[in-house]
Amino acid sequence: MKRTLFKTVFACLLAAGLTGYGYMPAPHQKLPSPRDLKPRKGLRIRPAEATHVKFVKYADPSGYFTMNVPLGWKVKTGIKPTGKIDLISYAITVFDPKRPERELYFCLNNAVGLKSAEARNWYIRSYGAKSYFAQMPVLPKLSTAGFFAAMGPSFGYGRFTVLESLGRSALGGDVVVAECTTASGRRVQGLYHAVVSGMMKQPVQVNPFNARAGMVDVGPVMEFSILSETAPKEEFVDWLPVLDRCFASIVFTPAFHQQRRDAWARVMGTSKYIMQTADSIRGMIMDSYRRRNATYDVLSQKRSDATLGYERVQDTGEYYRAENGFTDWYDGTRYRPATDNAAYLTPVSGYINWK
Repeated sequence: MKRTLFKTVFACLLAAGLTGYGYMPAPHQKLPSPRDLKPRKGLRIRPAEATHVKFVKYADPSGYFTMNVPLGWKVKTGIKPTGKIDLISYAITVFDPKRPERELYFCLNNAVGLKSAEARNWYIRSYGAKSYFAQMPVLPKLSTAGFFAAMGPSFGYGRFTVLESLGRSALGGDVVVAECTTASGRRVQGLYHAVVSGMMKQPVQVNPFNARAGMVDVGPVMEFSILSETAPKEEFVDWLPVLDRCFASIVFTPAFHQQRRDAWARVMGTSKYIMQTADSIRGMIMDSYRRRNATYDVLSQKRSDATLGYERVQDTGEYYRAENGFTDWYDGTRYRPATDNAAYLTPVSGYINWK
Protein backbone atom coordinates (compact mmCIF):
# COMPACT_ATOMS: atom_id res chain seq x y z
CA MET A 1 0.00 0.00 0.00
CA LYS A 2 2.78 2.43 0.96
CA ARG A 3 4.70 1.53 -2.21
CA THR A 4 1.63 2.25 -4.37
CA LEU A 5 1.04 5.60 -2.63
CA PHE A 6 4.71 6.59 -3.14
CA LYS A 7 4.50 5.87 -6.88
CA THR A 8 1.36 7.95 -7.21
CA VAL A 9 2.83 10.97 -5.38
CA PHE A 10 6.12 10.76 -7.37
CA ALA A 11 4.19 10.66 -10.66
CA CYS A 12 2.17 13.73 -9.68
CA LEU A 13 5.30 15.67 -8.67
CA LEU A 14 7.09 14.70 -11.90
CA ALA A 15 4.11 15.77 -14.01
CA ALA A 16 3.90 19.08 -12.16
CA GLY A 17 7.63 19.69 -12.63
CA LEU A 18 7.56 18.92 -16.35
CA THR A 19 4.56 21.13 -16.78
CA GLY A 20 6.43 24.00 -15.13
CA TYR A 21 9.32 23.58 -17.52
CA GLY A 22 7.06 23.46 -20.50
CA TYR A 23 7.53 19.82 -21.37
CA MET A 24 4.01 18.63 -20.50
CA PRO A 25 0.75 20.61 -20.66
CA ALA A 26 -1.53 20.64 -17.65
CA PRO A 27 -4.71 18.66 -18.05
CA HIS A 28 -7.19 20.30 -20.41
CA GLN A 29 -4.60 23.14 -21.08
CA LYS A 30 -4.40 24.38 -24.71
CA LEU A 31 -0.88 24.77 -26.18
CA PRO A 32 -0.13 28.42 -27.13
CA SER A 33 0.01 29.30 -30.83
CA PRO A 34 3.27 30.87 -32.18
CA ARG A 35 1.20 33.97 -32.92
CA ASP A 36 0.36 34.27 -29.22
CA LEU A 37 4.01 34.24 -28.14
CA LYS A 38 5.34 37.69 -27.26
CA PRO A 39 9.01 38.70 -26.94
CA ARG A 40 10.29 38.82 -23.41
CA LYS A 41 10.69 42.21 -21.80
CA GLY A 42 13.67 44.11 -23.31
CA LEU A 43 13.88 41.94 -26.45
CA ARG A 44 13.78 43.94 -29.69
CA ILE A 45 13.73 42.60 -33.26
CA ARG A 46 15.18 44.97 -35.90
CA PRO A 47 14.06 44.13 -39.44
CA ALA A 48 16.85 43.58 -41.96
CA GLU A 49 17.37 46.90 -43.71
CA ALA A 50 18.00 45.38 -47.12
CA THR A 51 14.61 43.65 -47.12
CA HIS A 52 12.71 46.88 -46.42
CA VAL A 53 14.22 49.11 -49.11
CA LYS A 54 11.87 51.55 -50.79
CA PHE A 55 12.84 52.29 -54.37
CA VAL A 56 12.30 55.64 -56.06
CA LYS A 57 12.81 56.59 -59.68
CA TYR A 58 15.86 58.74 -60.42
CA ALA A 59 16.04 60.88 -63.56
CA ASP A 60 19.45 62.19 -64.62
CA PRO A 61 19.43 66.02 -64.74
CA SER A 62 21.13 65.92 -68.16
CA GLY A 63 18.37 63.69 -69.49
CA TYR A 64 20.73 60.78 -70.26
CA PHE A 65 19.21 57.95 -68.17
CA THR A 66 16.68 56.89 -65.56
CA MET A 67 16.95 54.19 -62.90
CA ASN A 68 15.42 52.96 -59.64
CA VAL A 69 17.47 53.63 -56.49
CA PRO A 70 16.86 53.07 -52.77
CA LEU A 71 15.29 56.05 -51.04
CA GLY A 72 18.01 58.32 -49.60
CA TRP A 73 20.84 57.00 -51.80
CA LYS A 74 22.98 59.28 -53.96
CA VAL A 75 23.72 59.11 -57.70
CA LYS A 76 26.84 60.53 -59.33
CA THR A 77 28.17 60.47 -62.88
CA GLY A 78 31.86 60.51 -63.76
CA ILE A 79 34.75 58.09 -64.13
CA LYS A 80 36.59 56.90 -61.06
CA PRO A 81 38.85 58.29 -59.75
CA THR A 82 38.94 61.54 -61.74
CA GLY A 83 35.22 62.23 -61.89
CA LYS A 84 35.60 63.13 -65.57
CA ILE A 85 32.34 63.09 -67.52
CA ASP A 86 32.09 62.33 -71.23
CA LEU A 87 29.64 60.37 -73.34
CA ILE A 88 32.11 57.68 -74.42
CA SER A 89 33.63 56.79 -71.05
CA TYR A 90 30.32 57.33 -69.23
CA ALA A 91 30.08 56.12 -65.64
CA ILE A 92 27.33 55.96 -63.01
CA THR A 93 27.85 55.52 -59.26
CA VAL A 94 24.98 54.79 -56.85
CA PHE A 95 25.77 54.60 -53.13
CA ASP A 96 24.35 54.79 -49.62
CA PRO A 97 25.72 57.97 -47.97
CA LYS A 98 25.33 56.31 -44.54
CA ARG A 99 27.41 53.31 -45.62
CA PRO A 100 29.38 54.21 -48.78
CA GLU A 101 30.59 50.61 -49.08
CA ARG A 102 27.11 49.82 -50.38
CA GLU A 103 27.77 50.88 -53.93
CA LEU A 104 27.03 50.20 -57.58
CA TYR A 105 29.57 51.43 -60.15
CA PHE A 106 29.05 51.02 -63.88
CA CYS A 107 31.33 52.43 -66.60
CA LEU A 108 30.71 51.94 -70.33
CA ASN A 109 34.26 52.36 -71.58
CA ASN A 110 37.65 53.39 -70.27
CA ALA A 111 41.35 53.34 -71.14
CA VAL A 112 43.48 53.41 -68.04
CA GLY A 113 46.33 50.97 -68.06
CA LEU A 114 49.61 49.77 -69.51
CA LYS A 115 50.76 46.20 -70.08
CA SER A 116 54.03 46.34 -68.15
CA ALA A 117 56.25 48.39 -65.88
CA GLU A 118 58.73 48.66 -68.77
CA ALA A 119 56.06 50.45 -70.82
CA ARG A 120 55.47 52.99 -68.05
CA ASN A 121 59.21 53.51 -67.62
CA TRP A 122 59.44 54.24 -71.35
CA TYR A 123 56.82 57.00 -71.01
CA ILE A 124 58.63 58.40 -67.97
CA ARG A 125 61.95 58.53 -69.82
CA SER A 126 60.38 59.93 -72.97
CA TYR A 127 57.81 62.39 -71.64
CA GLY A 128 58.40 62.81 -67.91
CA ALA A 129 56.87 61.31 -64.78
CA LYS A 130 53.91 63.71 -64.82
CA SER A 131 52.81 62.95 -68.38
CA TYR A 132 49.41 61.30 -68.86
CA PHE A 133 50.53 57.81 -69.89
CA ALA A 134 53.37 57.75 -67.34
CA GLN A 135 50.77 57.91 -64.55
CA MET A 136 48.70 54.98 -65.83
CA PRO A 137 48.56 51.85 -63.64
CA VAL A 138 50.19 48.66 -64.86
CA LEU A 139 47.91 45.68 -65.65
CA PRO A 140 50.20 42.67 -66.02
CA LYS A 141 47.10 40.43 -66.09
CA LEU A 142 44.48 41.43 -68.67
CA SER A 143 41.48 40.25 -66.67
CA THR A 144 38.77 41.55 -64.37
CA ALA A 145 40.87 40.74 -61.30
CA GLY A 146 43.94 42.33 -62.89
CA PHE A 147 42.03 45.53 -63.64
CA PHE A 148 40.47 45.97 -60.20
CA ALA A 149 43.68 44.98 -58.39
CA ALA A 150 45.62 47.60 -60.35
CA MET A 151 42.92 50.24 -59.88
CA GLY A 152 42.44 49.53 -56.17
CA PRO A 153 44.41 52.55 -54.89
CA SER A 154 42.50 54.85 -57.24
CA PHE A 155 39.16 53.37 -56.19
CA GLY A 156 40.06 53.68 -52.50
CA TYR A 157 40.70 50.06 -51.54
CA GLY A 158 43.52 47.53 -51.40
CA ARG A 159 44.34 43.83 -51.06
CA PHE A 160 41.96 42.71 -53.81
CA THR A 161 41.46 38.96 -53.34
CA VAL A 162 39.35 36.80 -55.64
CA LEU A 163 37.09 34.44 -53.69
CA GLU A 164 35.32 32.79 -56.60
CA SER A 165 35.35 32.92 -60.41
CA LEU A 166 31.89 32.77 -61.97
CA GLY A 167 32.92 32.31 -65.60
CA ARG A 168 32.64 34.71 -68.52
CA SER A 169 29.80 37.05 -69.37
CA ALA A 170 28.07 37.33 -72.73
CA LEU A 171 30.35 40.29 -73.48
CA GLY A 172 33.48 38.20 -72.97
CA GLY A 173 34.69 39.55 -69.63
CA ASP A 174 35.10 37.30 -66.59
CA VAL A 175 32.92 37.70 -63.49
CA VAL A 176 34.43 37.28 -60.03
CA VAL A 177 33.42 37.58 -56.39
CA ALA A 178 36.22 39.27 -54.49
CA GLU A 179 37.09 40.84 -51.17
CA CYS A 180 39.07 43.99 -50.48
CA THR A 181 39.80 46.46 -47.69
CA THR A 182 38.83 50.13 -47.80
CA ALA A 183 41.12 52.97 -46.77
CA SER A 184 39.29 53.07 -43.43
CA GLY A 185 40.04 49.40 -42.82
CA ARG A 186 36.57 48.04 -43.53
CA ARG A 187 36.33 44.72 -45.33
CA VAL A 188 34.19 44.84 -48.44
CA GLN A 189 32.92 42.06 -50.64
CA GLY A 190 31.71 42.55 -54.19
CA LEU A 191 30.72 41.22 -57.57
CA TYR A 192 33.07 42.49 -60.30
CA HIS A 193 33.14 42.43 -64.10
CA ALA A 194 35.20 44.05 -66.87
CA VAL A 195 36.08 43.35 -70.49
CA VAL A 196 39.83 44.00 -70.64
CA SER A 197 41.58 44.25 -74.02
CA GLY A 198 45.22 44.80 -74.89
CA MET A 199 44.74 44.76 -78.67
CA MET A 200 46.14 48.28 -79.18
CA LYS A 201 49.78 47.36 -79.84
CA GLN A 202 52.51 49.95 -80.13
CA PRO A 203 56.03 48.45 -80.07
CA VAL A 204 58.93 50.83 -79.42
CA GLN A 205 62.47 50.53 -78.12
CA VAL A 206 62.63 49.90 -74.37
CA ASN A 207 65.34 52.53 -73.95
CA PRO A 208 65.57 55.29 -76.58
CA PHE A 209 69.27 55.64 -75.73
CA ASN A 210 70.18 51.96 -76.00
CA ALA A 211 69.31 50.09 -79.18
CA ARG A 212 70.32 46.76 -77.63
CA ALA A 213 67.62 46.93 -74.97
CA GLY A 214 64.93 45.45 -77.22
CA MET A 215 61.30 46.43 -77.77
CA VAL A 216 58.32 47.02 -75.51
CA ASP A 217 54.60 47.37 -76.24
CA VAL A 218 53.50 50.80 -74.92
CA GLY A 219 49.94 50.60 -76.30
CA PRO A 220 47.25 51.26 -73.66
CA VAL A 221 44.91 48.64 -72.19
CA MET A 222 41.21 49.24 -72.91
CA GLU A 223 38.38 48.32 -70.54
CA PHE A 224 34.67 48.03 -71.33
CA SER A 225 31.49 47.39 -69.33
CA ILE A 226 33.14 47.86 -65.95
CA LEU A 227 30.82 46.83 -63.12
CA SER A 228 31.19 46.52 -59.36
CA GLU A 229 28.46 45.83 -56.81
CA THR A 230 29.84 46.03 -53.28
CA ALA A 231 28.76 46.01 -49.64
CA PRO A 232 30.35 45.37 -46.23
CA LYS A 233 31.48 41.75 -46.13
CA GLU A 234 29.02 40.65 -43.47
CA GLU A 235 25.99 41.97 -45.40
CA PHE A 236 27.01 41.52 -49.04
CA VAL A 237 24.58 38.64 -49.56
CA ASP A 238 21.76 40.85 -48.24
CA TRP A 239 22.50 43.85 -50.42
CA LEU A 240 23.46 42.16 -53.69
CA PRO A 241 19.80 41.78 -54.81
CA VAL A 242 19.23 45.49 -54.09
CA LEU A 243 22.31 46.55 -56.05
CA ASP A 244 21.44 44.21 -58.90
CA ARG A 245 17.93 45.64 -59.06
CA CYS A 246 19.44 49.14 -59.38
CA PHE A 247 21.72 48.02 -62.19
CA ALA A 248 18.94 46.21 -64.06
CA SER A 249 16.74 49.32 -63.96
CA ILE A 250 19.17 51.63 -65.84
CA VAL A 251 17.60 52.89 -69.03
CA PHE A 252 19.60 55.20 -71.31
CA THR A 253 17.47 57.69 -73.21
CA PRO A 254 17.37 58.06 -77.01
CA ALA A 255 19.08 61.44 -76.58
CA PHE A 256 22.02 59.77 -74.83
CA HIS A 257 22.40 57.13 -77.55
CA GLN A 258 22.30 59.74 -80.31
CA GLN A 259 24.79 62.08 -78.64
CA ARG A 260 27.09 59.16 -77.84
CA ARG A 261 27.07 58.06 -81.48
CA ASP A 262 27.91 61.61 -82.48
CA ALA A 263 30.75 61.66 -79.94
CA TRP A 264 32.14 58.40 -81.30
CA ALA A 265 32.00 59.81 -84.81
CA ARG A 266 33.87 62.91 -83.74
CA VAL A 267 36.53 60.98 -81.85
CA MET A 268 36.97 57.69 -83.70
CA GLY A 269 35.04 57.86 -86.93
CA THR A 270 36.72 60.68 -88.83
CA SER A 271 39.77 60.25 -91.04
CA LYS A 272 41.19 63.48 -89.63
CA TYR A 273 41.28 62.05 -86.10
CA ILE A 274 42.69 58.73 -87.30
CA MET A 275 45.50 60.52 -89.13
CA GLN A 276 46.20 62.74 -86.12
CA THR A 277 46.43 59.64 -83.92
CA ALA A 278 48.68 57.87 -86.44
CA ASP A 279 50.89 60.96 -86.68
CA SER A 280 51.13 61.15 -82.90
CA ILE A 281 52.14 57.50 -82.61
CA ARG A 282 54.55 57.85 -85.49
CA GLY A 283 56.02 60.97 -83.88
CA MET A 284 56.62 59.13 -80.58
CA ILE A 285 58.33 56.23 -82.33
CA MET A 286 60.52 58.42 -84.53
CA ASP A 287 61.36 60.74 -81.64
CA SER A 288 62.58 57.83 -79.54
CA TYR A 289 64.53 56.52 -82.52
CA ARG A 290 66.27 59.84 -83.07
CA ARG A 291 67.12 60.23 -79.39
CA ARG A 292 68.65 56.79 -79.05
CA ASN A 293 72.34 56.18 -78.51
CA ALA A 294 73.59 55.88 -82.13
CA THR A 295 77.12 54.64 -81.36
CA TYR A 296 76.08 51.00 -81.62
CA ASP A 297 74.36 51.64 -84.95
CA VAL A 298 77.43 53.33 -86.46
CA LEU A 299 79.76 50.54 -85.37
CA SER A 300 77.30 47.93 -86.62
CA GLN A 301 77.09 49.58 -90.06
CA LYS A 302 80.87 49.88 -90.36
CA ARG A 303 81.28 46.26 -89.38
CA SER A 304 78.69 45.25 -91.97
CA ASP A 305 80.46 47.26 -94.71
CA ALA A 306 83.79 45.65 -93.88
CA THR A 307 82.27 42.16 -93.93
CA LEU A 308 80.44 42.66 -97.24
CA GLY A 309 83.32 44.52 -98.94
CA TYR A 310 81.88 48.06 -99.15
CA GLU A 311 82.99 51.59 -98.37
CA ARG A 312 80.80 54.69 -97.99
CA VAL A 313 80.96 57.62 -100.36
CA GLN A 314 78.84 60.76 -100.61
CA ASP A 315 77.53 63.03 -103.30
CA THR A 316 76.01 66.42 -102.23
CA GLY A 317 74.27 65.04 -99.17
CA GLU A 318 73.44 61.59 -100.54
CA TYR A 319 75.31 58.50 -99.43
CA TYR A 320 76.24 55.38 -101.41
CA ARG A 321 77.79 52.01 -100.77
CA ALA A 322 80.66 51.43 -103.20
CA GLU A 323 82.75 48.30 -103.65
CA ASN A 324 86.07 48.41 -101.83
CA GLY A 325 88.86 50.12 -103.78
CA PHE A 326 86.53 52.56 -105.54
CA THR A 327 88.14 55.69 -104.04
CA ASP A 328 91.62 54.35 -104.86
CA TRP A 329 91.18 54.65 -108.63
CA TYR A 330 88.35 57.19 -108.86
CA ASP A 331 89.83 60.63 -109.68
CA GLY A 332 86.61 62.57 -110.28
CA THR A 333 85.15 65.30 -108.07
CA ARG A 334 81.56 64.14 -107.70
CA TYR A 335 82.04 61.22 -105.26
CA ARG A 336 84.26 61.55 -102.22
CA PRO A 337 84.83 59.38 -99.14
CA ALA A 338 82.22 59.73 -96.38
CA THR A 339 83.79 60.03 -92.96
CA ASP A 340 81.03 61.47 -90.69
CA ASN A 341 78.64 59.33 -88.66
CA ALA A 342 75.68 60.62 -90.66
CA ALA A 343 76.80 58.37 -93.51
CA TYR A 344 75.95 55.37 -91.35
CA LEU A 345 72.72 56.72 -89.84
CA THR A 346 71.13 57.82 -93.11
CA PRO A 347 69.64 55.37 -95.64
CA VAL A 348 71.91 54.94 -98.66
CA SER A 349 70.66 56.17 -102.03
CA GLY A 350 72.28 53.33 -103.96
CA TYR A 351 75.23 51.00 -104.55
CA ILE A 352 78.22 51.68 -106.81
CA ASN A 353 79.76 48.69 -108.57
CA TRP A 354 82.99 49.22 -110.48
CA LYS A 355 84.62 45.78 -110.74
